[in-house]
Amino acid sequence: MAITVVLVDDHAIVRQGLGAVISQEQDIKVIAEASNGKEAVDIAKKDPADIFIIDITMPILNGLEASSQIMQINPWNRIIILSMHDNRVFIERALNLGIRGYVLKDSAADEIIQAIRAVYKDEYFLSPRISTFVIQDYIDSKGRKIGEKKIVSLTEREREILQLVVEGYTNKEVAMHLKIALKTALAHRNNIMQKLGIHRQADLIRYALKEGITTI
Repeated sequence: MAITVVLVDDHAIVRQGLGAVISQEQDIKVIAEASNGKEAVDIAKKDPADIFIIDITMPILNGLEASSQIMQINPWNRIIILSMHDNRVFIERALNLGIRGYVLKDSAADEIIQAIRAVYKDEYFLSPRISTFVIQDYIDSKGRKIGEKKIVSLTEREREILQLVVEGYTNKEVAMHLKIALKTALAHRNNIMQKLGIHRQADLIRYALKEGITTI
């Protein structure tokens, strides 16, 4: 039986490139594609797959938030993060979520098959270029998250709303997009600002960029 894969990236050329590499393997099959995290979550609800390969920086819903929701839908869903970023915050957040694969985009063509096979067997795969001290630091800290004190205080819905807000969506558009009442959207936004102690749009944007919620 083939290992089933869903490709999630907002750039079609990236999906096409990875799809071409994967198609050379007889025992691995791409069954669906998505261009943002929300689409990936919708696919996970309808079509179970063995592995989701997810870009970390996408509009509407970023890769880490999408991964969290996908694993909540089915704990057996395995995730490989695809990223241009090799910094500690992104990697530690991914590991803390239970994600077992983290592949850097510039080496994805060479590493993605190995990553798929490893993660499918519940092993870890991190691009060799990622410094080993990051892994060791994570293990030694026993789950301690560096630089995430604020972000973990936000609910899943609040993180979704924060990404939409800093990407320029109006309160009304946020409410329509998430299918919630305008008053609810406003209440969530106020809660976000109070929790973070941030009250200016520019500061919200800086915070979201620092935490990897968006890369606008």
